[in-house]
Amino acid sequence: MWKLPERKVNLEFILNPFYLYCLAFSLSIFVYLWGWSSIFPQLSISLILFFSLSFLFFIFAGYIFGKQKFLTLTHHSFSSYINDIIFGLIILLGLTNVIFMGYLPILDRLHNYKEFGMPVVDPVFNTMSIFFSVFFFHSYLENNKKRFLIYVFILLIIQILIFRRSTIVWIICSSSFLFLLYKRKISSIIILVSIVCIPLLSYCFGFYGDLRSSLTKPMIINSLGASDNFKKSKISYNHYMTYLYVSSPLANLQKNIDEGDGFLNNSDIKDFFFYSLVPVSLTIRLEKSLNLNKPVCNLISPELSVGSFYMISFYSLGWPGMIIMLLFLFLFIVFCLFITKKWVTFSITTYSILLTTVSLLIFTNFLNRLDVILMLFIYPVLFHFLYIRCNRVSRFSFHNLLKMKL
Repeated sequence: MWKLPERKVNLEFILNPFYLYCLAFSLSIFVYLWGWSSIFPQLSISLILFFSLSFLFFIFAGYIFGKQKFLTLTHHSFSSYINDIIFGLIILLGLTNVIFMGYLPILDRLHNYKEFGMPVVDPVFNTMSIFFSVFFFHSYLENNKKRFLIYVFILLIIQILIFRRSTIVWIICSSSFLFLLYKRKISSIIILVSIVCIPLLSYCFGFYGDLRSSLTKPMIINSLGASDNFKKSKISYNHYMTYLYVSSPLANLQKNIDEGDGFLNNSDIKDFFFYSLVPVSLTIRLEKSLNLNKPVCNLISPELSVGSFYMISFYSLGWPGMIIMLLFLFLFIVFCLFITKKWVTFSITTYSILLTTVSLLIFTNFLNRLDVILMLFIYPVLFHFLYIRCNRVSRFSFHNLLKMKL
Protein backbone atom coordinates (compact mmCIF):
# COMPACT_ATOMS: atom_id res chain seq x y z
CA MET A 1 0.00 0.00 0.00
CA TRP A 2 2.78 2.43 0.90
CA LYS A 3 4.39 1.79 -2.46
CA LEU A 4 1.36 3.11 -4.38
CA PRO A 5 2.75 6.66 -4.82
CA GLU A 6 5.94 5.15 -6.29
CA ARG A 7 4.10 3.16 -8.93
CA LYS A 8 3.95 4.67 -12.42
CA VAL A 9 1.10 4.27 -14.87
CA ASN A 10 1.72 4.19 -18.62
CA LEU A 11 -0.65 6.70 -20.24
CA GLU A 12 0.84 6.45 -23.71
CA PHE A 13 -2.47 5.31 -25.20
CA ILE A 14 -3.90 8.79 -24.52
CA LEU A 15 -1.26 10.26 -26.83
CA ASN A 16 -2.55 8.37 -29.86
CA PRO A 17 -4.89 10.81 -31.74
CA PHE A 18 -7.02 7.94 -33.06
CA TYR A 19 -7.53 6.46 -29.61
CA LEU A 20 -8.11 9.94 -28.23
CA TYR A 21 -11.08 10.44 -30.56
CA CYS A 22 -12.67 7.34 -29.01
CA LEU A 23 -11.87 8.47 -25.46
CA ALA A 24 -13.22 12.00 -25.99
CA PHE A 25 -16.58 10.95 -27.41
CA SER A 26 -16.86 8.11 -24.87
CA LEU A 27 -16.45 10.73 -22.11
CA SER A 28 -19.17 12.89 -23.66
CA ILE A 29 -21.54 9.90 -23.85
CA PHE A 30 -20.69 8.88 -20.27
CA VAL A 31 -21.44 12.37 -18.91
CA TYR A 32 -24.59 12.56 -21.04
CA LEU A 33 -25.94 9.47 -19.30
CA TRP A 34 -25.84 11.19 -15.88
CA GLY A 35 -29.26 12.60 -16.72
CA TRP A 36 -28.77 16.02 -15.14
CA SER A 37 -30.80 17.78 -17.85
CA SER A 38 -34.51 17.46 -18.57
CA ILE A 39 -34.18 18.87 -22.11
CA PHE A 40 -31.76 16.26 -23.45
CA PRO A 41 -33.29 13.72 -25.88
CA GLN A 42 -32.55 10.04 -25.38
CA LEU A 43 -29.58 8.77 -27.36
CA SER A 44 -30.78 6.75 -30.32
CA ILE A 45 -29.59 3.28 -31.29
CA SER A 46 -28.51 4.63 -34.70
CA LEU A 47 -26.21 7.25 -33.13
CA ILE A 48 -24.74 4.75 -30.67
CA LEU A 49 -24.15 2.33 -33.58
CA PHE A 50 -22.42 5.07 -35.60
CA PHE A 51 -20.06 5.88 -32.73
CA SER A 52 -19.39 2.19 -32.11
CA LEU A 53 -18.37 1.63 -35.74
CA SER A 54 -16.29 4.83 -35.82
CA PHE A 55 -14.52 3.69 -32.64
CA LEU A 56 -13.66 0.35 -34.24
CA PHE A 57 -12.28 2.13 -37.32
CA PHE A 58 -10.17 4.53 -35.27
CA ILE A 59 -8.96 1.84 -32.88
CA PHE A 60 -7.66 -0.08 -35.90
CA ALA A 61 -6.07 3.11 -37.30
CA GLY A 62 -4.56 3.82 -33.88
CA TYR A 63 -3.09 0.33 -33.71
CA ILE A 64 -1.42 0.83 -37.12
CA PHE A 65 -0.20 4.28 -36.06
CA GLY A 66 1.28 2.83 -32.87
CA LYS A 67 3.43 0.48 -34.96
CA GLN A 68 4.96 3.37 -36.88
CA LYS A 69 7.52 5.90 -35.64
CA PHE A 70 5.80 9.09 -36.71
CA LEU A 71 7.03 11.15 -33.79
CA THR A 72 10.30 11.37 -31.90
CA LEU A 73 11.17 13.75 -29.07
CA THR A 74 13.30 16.50 -30.55
CA HIS A 75 15.98 18.18 -28.46
CA HIS A 76 16.62 21.62 -29.93
CA SER A 77 19.44 23.94 -28.93
CA PHE A 78 18.19 27.28 -30.18
CA SER A 79 19.37 30.53 -28.66
CA SER A 80 16.99 31.78 -25.98
CA TYR A 81 16.80 35.23 -27.53
CA ILE A 82 14.59 33.88 -30.34
CA ASN A 83 11.96 32.89 -27.80
CA ASP A 84 12.36 36.26 -26.07
CA ILE A 85 11.72 38.11 -29.33
CA ILE A 86 8.65 36.00 -30.14
CA PHE A 87 7.28 36.57 -26.62
CA GLY A 88 7.80 40.32 -27.01
CA LEU A 89 6.00 40.24 -30.36
CA ILE A 90 2.99 38.43 -28.83
CA ILE A 91 2.80 40.99 -26.00
CA LEU A 92 2.98 43.82 -28.57
CA LEU A 93 0.11 42.25 -30.54
CA GLY A 94 -1.91 41.93 -27.32
CA LEU A 95 -1.36 45.58 -26.38
CA THR A 96 -2.25 46.68 -29.92
CA ASN A 97 -5.45 44.66 -29.57
CA VAL A 98 -6.46 46.40 -26.33
CA ILE A 99 -5.49 49.91 -27.51
CA PHE A 100 -7.43 49.51 -30.76
CA MET A 101 -10.56 48.23 -28.96
CA GLY A 102 -10.23 50.82 -26.20
CA TYR A 103 -11.27 48.58 -23.33
CA LEU A 104 -10.38 45.42 -21.38
CA PRO A 105 -13.27 42.92 -21.23
CA ILE A 106 -12.79 42.01 -17.57
CA LEU A 107 -12.99 45.70 -16.56
CA ASP A 108 -15.69 46.83 -18.99
CA ARG A 109 -18.78 44.60 -18.89
CA LEU A 110 -20.85 46.95 -21.07
CA HIS A 111 -19.21 45.56 -24.19
CA ASN A 112 -19.77 42.07 -25.57
CA TYR A 113 -16.55 40.15 -24.93
CA LYS A 114 -17.23 38.06 -28.06
CA GLU A 115 -16.76 41.18 -30.20
CA PHE A 116 -13.37 42.01 -28.69
CA GLY A 117 -10.47 41.89 -31.11
CA MET A 118 -8.80 43.91 -33.84
CA PRO A 119 -9.21 42.43 -37.35
CA VAL A 120 -6.18 40.41 -38.51
CA VAL A 121 -4.19 41.28 -35.37
CA ASP A 122 -6.47 39.41 -32.96
CA PRO A 123 -6.42 36.03 -34.80
CA VAL A 124 -2.61 36.20 -35.08
CA PHE A 125 -2.30 37.18 -31.42
CA ASN A 126 -4.65 34.38 -30.34
CA THR A 127 -3.03 31.62 -32.40
CA MET A 128 0.52 32.68 -31.55
CA SER A 129 -0.42 32.80 -27.86
CA ILE A 130 -1.53 29.16 -28.00
CA PHE A 131 1.21 27.87 -30.28
CA PHE A 132 4.11 29.52 -28.47
CA SER A 133 2.74 28.98 -24.97
CA VAL A 134 3.05 25.27 -25.72
CA PHE A 135 6.46 25.78 -27.31
CA PHE A 136 7.67 27.87 -24.34
CA PHE A 137 6.55 25.05 -22.06
CA HIS A 138 8.48 22.67 -24.31
CA SER A 139 11.53 24.95 -24.01
CA TYR A 140 11.16 24.97 -20.22
CA LEU A 141 11.13 21.17 -20.10
CA GLU A 142 14.16 21.11 -22.41
CA ASN A 143 16.31 23.76 -20.74
CA ASN A 144 14.76 24.13 -17.29
CA LYS A 145 14.82 27.93 -17.66
CA LYS A 146 12.05 29.31 -15.47
CA ARG A 147 11.51 32.43 -17.55
CA PHE A 148 9.89 30.31 -20.27
CA LEU A 149 7.42 29.06 -17.68
CA ILE A 150 6.80 32.67 -16.62
CA TYR A 151 6.08 33.51 -20.27
CA VAL A 152 3.34 30.87 -20.28
CA PHE A 153 1.77 32.22 -17.07
CA ILE A 154 1.80 35.79 -18.40
CA LEU A 155 0.05 34.73 -21.61
CA LEU A 156 -2.53 32.79 -19.58
CA ILE A 157 -3.23 35.84 -17.40
CA ILE A 158 -3.72 37.99 -20.51
CA GLN A 159 -6.25 35.47 -21.85
CA ILE A 160 -8.10 35.54 -18.52
CA LEU A 161 -8.32 39.35 -18.69
CA ILE A 162 -9.87 39.29 -22.17
CA PHE A 163 -12.26 36.41 -21.35
CA ARG A 164 -10.75 33.88 -23.75
CA ARG A 165 -11.66 30.72 -21.89
CA SER A 166 -11.33 28.62 -25.04
CA THR A 167 -7.73 29.82 -25.52
CA ILE A 168 -6.95 28.97 -21.90
CA VAL A 169 -8.34 25.46 -22.45
CA TRP A 170 -6.23 25.05 -25.59
CA ILE A 171 -3.05 26.11 -23.81
CA ILE A 172 -3.60 23.98 -20.70
CA CYS A 173 -4.72 20.88 -22.62
CA SER A 174 -1.90 21.09 -25.16
CA SER A 175 0.70 21.67 -22.43
CA SER A 176 -0.68 18.71 -20.49
CA PHE A 177 -0.39 16.47 -23.55
CA LEU A 178 3.14 17.74 -24.11
CA PHE A 179 4.06 16.91 -20.51
CA LEU A 180 2.72 13.38 -21.01
CA LEU A 181 4.79 13.07 -24.18
CA TYR A 182 7.89 13.70 -22.09
CA LYS A 183 6.98 11.56 -19.10
CA ARG A 184 4.88 8.79 -20.69
CA LYS A 185 4.64 7.10 -17.29
CA ILE A 186 3.01 9.17 -14.54
CA SER A 187 3.20 8.37 -10.83
CA SER A 188 0.01 7.12 -9.22
CA ILE A 189 -0.04 9.98 -6.71
CA ILE A 190 -0.16 12.58 -9.52
CA ILE A 191 -3.06 10.72 -11.15
CA LEU A 192 -4.93 10.53 -7.84
CA VAL A 193 -4.38 14.24 -7.15
CA SER A 194 -5.59 15.06 -10.68
CA ILE A 195 -8.77 13.03 -10.16
CA VAL A 196 -9.41 14.73 -6.82
CA CYS A 197 -8.95 18.14 -8.49
CA ILE A 198 -11.54 17.45 -11.20
CA PRO A 199 -14.49 18.78 -9.10
CA LEU A 200 -12.52 21.94 -8.32
CA LEU A 201 -11.64 22.48 -11.99
CA SER A 202 -15.26 21.82 -12.95
CA TYR A 203 -16.45 24.43 -10.44
CA CYS A 204 -13.91 27.02 -11.64
CA PHE A 205 -14.76 26.33 -15.29
CA GLY A 206 -18.46 26.92 -14.64
CA PHE A 207 -17.85 29.94 -12.40
CA TYR A 208 -15.63 31.66 -14.97
CA GLY A 209 -18.23 31.00 -17.67
CA ASP A 210 -20.97 32.53 -15.50
CA LEU A 211 -18.78 35.55 -14.78
CA ARG A 212 -18.05 36.40 -18.40
CA SER A 213 -21.65 35.75 -19.57
CA SER A 214 -23.36 37.35 -16.53
CA LEU A 215 -25.47 34.26 -15.88
CA THR A 216 -27.46 33.83 -12.67
CA LYS A 217 -28.31 30.65 -10.77
CA PRO A 218 -32.08 30.77 -11.57
CA MET A 219 -31.29 31.31 -15.26
CA ILE A 220 -28.92 28.36 -15.36
CA ILE A 221 -31.10 25.97 -13.37
CA ASN A 222 -34.49 26.86 -14.89
CA SER A 223 -33.83 28.22 -18.39
CA LEU A 224 -31.20 25.60 -19.21
CA GLY A 225 -33.35 22.72 -18.06
CA ALA A 226 -31.77 21.17 -14.98
CA SER A 227 -33.57 17.94 -14.08
CA ASP A 228 -35.34 17.38 -10.77
CA ASN A 229 -32.68 14.83 -9.82
CA PHE A 230 -29.98 17.47 -10.21
CA LYS A 231 -31.96 20.07 -8.24
CA LYS A 232 -32.44 17.63 -5.39
CA SER A 233 -28.76 16.62 -5.36
CA LYS A 234 -27.64 20.02 -3.98
CA ILE A 235 -24.70 19.99 -6.40
CA SER A 236 -23.46 23.47 -7.31
CA TYR A 237 -24.98 24.95 -10.46
CA ASN A 238 -21.43 25.69 -11.63
CA HIS A 239 -20.94 21.95 -12.08
CA TYR A 240 -24.15 21.89 -14.12
CA MET A 241 -22.63 24.42 -16.51
CA THR A 242 -19.62 22.14 -16.99
CA TYR A 243 -22.00 19.24 -17.56
CA LEU A 244 -23.78 21.24 -20.27
CA TYR A 245 -20.54 22.18 -22.02
CA VAL A 246 -19.44 18.55 -22.20
CA SER A 247 -22.74 16.86 -23.09
CA SER A 248 -25.06 19.42 -24.74
CA PRO A 249 -23.26 19.18 -28.13
CA LEU A 250 -24.23 15.51 -28.23
CA ALA A 251 -27.80 16.47 -27.26
CA ASN A 252 -27.99 18.93 -30.16
CA LEU A 253 -26.67 16.30 -32.56
CA GLN A 254 -29.28 13.82 -31.32
CA LYS A 255 -32.06 16.41 -31.69
CA ASN A 256 -31.12 16.93 -35.34
CA ILE A 257 -31.14 13.17 -35.88
CA ASP A 258 -34.56 12.87 -34.21
CA GLU A 259 -36.00 15.67 -36.33
CA GLY A 260 -34.13 14.70 -39.49
CA ASP A 261 -35.74 13.76 -42.80
CA GLY A 262 -34.36 10.38 -43.75
CA PHE A 263 -30.92 9.01 -44.58
CA LEU A 264 -29.73 12.11 -46.49
CA ASN A 265 -31.69 14.60 -44.36
CA ASN A 266 -31.63 17.90 -46.33
CA SER A 267 -29.42 16.49 -49.12
CA ASP A 268 -27.59 19.81 -49.41
CA ILE A 269 -24.10 19.03 -50.72
CA LYS A 270 -23.33 22.72 -51.20
CA ASP A 271 -23.99 23.59 -47.55
CA PHE A 272 -22.11 20.53 -46.40
CA PHE A 273 -19.04 21.44 -48.44
CA PHE A 274 -18.88 25.10 -47.47
CA TYR A 275 -19.90 24.80 -43.81
CA SER A 276 -18.21 21.54 -42.84
CA LEU A 277 -15.05 21.28 -44.95
CA VAL A 278 -14.06 24.72 -46.28
CA PRO A 279 -12.40 27.10 -43.75
CA VAL A 280 -15.09 29.25 -42.10
CA SER A 281 -13.32 32.55 -42.80
CA LEU A 282 -13.29 31.76 -46.54
CA THR A 283 -16.94 30.67 -46.54
CA ILE A 284 -18.01 33.93 -44.87
CA ARG A 285 -16.36 35.92 -47.66
CA LEU A 286 -18.11 33.80 -50.31
CA GLU A 287 -21.60 33.85 -48.80
CA LYS A 288 -22.94 36.81 -50.80
CA SER A 289 -21.40 35.90 -54.14
CA LEU A 290 -22.48 32.23 -53.89
CA ASN A 291 -25.80 32.93 -52.16
CA LEU A 292 -24.89 30.83 -49.14
CA ASN A 293 -26.75 30.76 -45.84
CA LYS A 294 -25.40 29.04 -42.77
CA PRO A 295 -27.53 26.01 -41.88
CA VAL A 296 -29.91 26.71 -39.02
CA CYS A 297 -29.67 23.48 -37.05
CA ASN A 298 -32.18 22.30 -34.48
CA LEU A 299 -31.13 23.17 -30.94
CA ILE A 300 -32.28 21.97 -27.54
CA SER A 301 -31.94 25.59 -26.34
CA PRO A 302 -30.97 28.88 -28.07
CA GLU A 303 -28.23 29.36 -25.45
CA LEU A 304 -26.66 25.96 -26.28
CA SER A 305 -25.68 26.30 -29.92
CA VAL A 306 -22.86 23.80 -30.49
CA GLY A 307 -23.35 20.23 -31.60
CA SER A 308 -19.99 18.48 -31.85
CA PHE A 309 -18.13 18.42 -35.14
CA TYR A 310 -20.87 16.22 -36.63
CA MET A 311 -24.02 18.38 -36.25
CA ILE A 312 -23.83 20.60 -39.35
CA SER A 313 -22.68 17.69 -41.50
CA PHE A 314 -25.72 15.65 -40.45
CA TYR A 315 -28.11 18.58 -40.88
CA SER A 316 -26.92 19.24 -44.44
CA LEU A 317 -26.15 15.72 -45.70
CA GLY A 318 -27.44 13.22 -43.14
CA TRP A 319 -25.55 10.05 -42.28
CA PRO A 320 -23.28 10.21 -45.40
CA GLY A 321 -22.22 13.67 -44.19
CA MET A 322 -21.15 12.24 -40.84
CA ILE A 323 -19.27 9.39 -42.53
CA ILE A 324 -17.44 11.86 -44.80
CA MET A 325 -16.52 13.96 -41.76
CA LEU A 326 -15.08 10.88 -40.07
CA LEU A 327 -12.93 10.16 -43.13
CA PHE A 328 -11.99 13.84 -43.34
CA LEU A 329 -10.80 13.71 -39.72
CA PHE A 330 -8.74 10.62 -40.53
CA LEU A 331 -7.00 12.40 -43.45
CA PHE A 332 -6.62 15.57 -41.36
CA ILE A 333 -4.72 13.63 -38.68
CA VAL A 334 -2.56 11.77 -41.22
CA PHE A 335 -1.56 15.01 -42.98
CA CYS A 336 -0.70 16.66 -39.65
CA LEU A 337 1.45 13.65 -38.74
CA PHE A 338 3.32 14.20 -42.02
CA ILE A 339 3.94 17.83 -40.99
CA THR A 340 5.28 16.81 -37.58
CA LYS A 341 7.60 14.23 -39.13
CA LYS A 342 9.02 16.49 -41.84
CA TRP A 343 9.43 19.81 -39.95
CA VAL A 344 10.76 18.63 -36.62
CA THR A 345 11.55 21.90 -34.83
CA PHE A 346 7.94 22.24 -33.68
CA SER A 347 6.90 18.61 -34.00
CA ILE A 348 6.13 18.14 -30.30
CA THR A 349 4.28 21.44 -30.09
CA THR A 350 2.24 20.70 -33.21
CA TYR A 351 1.47 17.15 -32.13
CA SER A 352 0.26 18.35 -28.71
CA ILE A 353 -2.06 20.88 -30.36
CA LEU A 354 -3.31 18.14 -32.71
CA LEU A 355 -4.25 16.02 -29.68
CA THR A 356 -6.14 18.96 -28.21
CA THR A 357 -7.92 19.53 -31.53
CA VAL A 358 -9.11 15.92 -31.63
CA SER A 359 -10.24 15.94 -28.00
CA LEU A 360 -12.24 19.17 -28.47
CA LEU A 361 -14.20 17.84 -31.45
CA ILE A 362 -16.85 16.76 -28.96
CA PHE A 363 -17.80 20.47 -28.83
CA THR A 364 -17.70 21.74 -32.40
CA ASN A 365 -15.96 21.42 -35.77
CA PHE A 366 -12.41 22.75 -35.42
CA LEU A 367 -11.20 21.18 -38.64
CA ASN A 368 -12.47 24.10 -40.75
CA ARG A 369 -11.22 26.80 -38.40
CA LEU A 370 -8.48 29.03 -39.82
CA ASP A 371 -6.80 29.42 -36.41
CA VAL A 372 -6.43 25.64 -36.07
CA ILE A 373 -5.17 25.33 -39.66
CA LEU A 374 -2.58 28.02 -38.91
CA MET A 375 -1.33 26.25 -35.79
CA LEU A 376 -1.18 22.77 -37.30
CA PHE A 377 -0.08 23.36 -40.89
CA ILE A 378 1.32 26.90 -41.33
CA TYR A 379 3.14 27.86 -38.13
CA PRO A 380 5.16 24.62 -37.82
CA VAL A 381 6.62 25.11 -41.30
CA LEU A 382 6.98 28.91 -41.21
CA PHE A 383 8.61 29.13 -37.80
CA HIS A 384 10.75 26.06 -38.44
CA PHE A 385 12.58 27.92 -41.19
CA LEU A 386 12.65 31.13 -39.11
CA TYR A 387 14.20 29.41 -36.10
CA ILE A 388 16.68 27.48 -38.26
CA ARG A 389 17.69 30.70 -40.01
CA CYS A 390 18.07 32.67 -36.77
CA ASN A 391 20.05 29.85 -35.21
CA ARG A 392 22.48 29.79 -38.14
CA VAL A 393 22.95 33.57 -37.93
CA SER A 394 23.53 33.30 -34.18
CA ARG A 395 26.13 30.55 -34.59
CA PHE A 396 27.85 32.46 -37.41
CA SER A 397 28.09 35.60 -35.27
CA PHE A 398 29.41 33.64 -32.30
CA HIS A 399 32.00 31.90 -34.50
CA ASN A 400 33.22 35.25 -35.88
CA LEU A 401 33.45 36.69 -32.37
CA LEU A 402 35.66 33.79 -31.28
CA LYS A 403 37.93 34.33 -34.30
CA MET A 404 38.28 38.01 -33.44
CA LYS A 405 39.23 37.20 -29.86
CA LEU A 406 41.79 34.66 -31.00
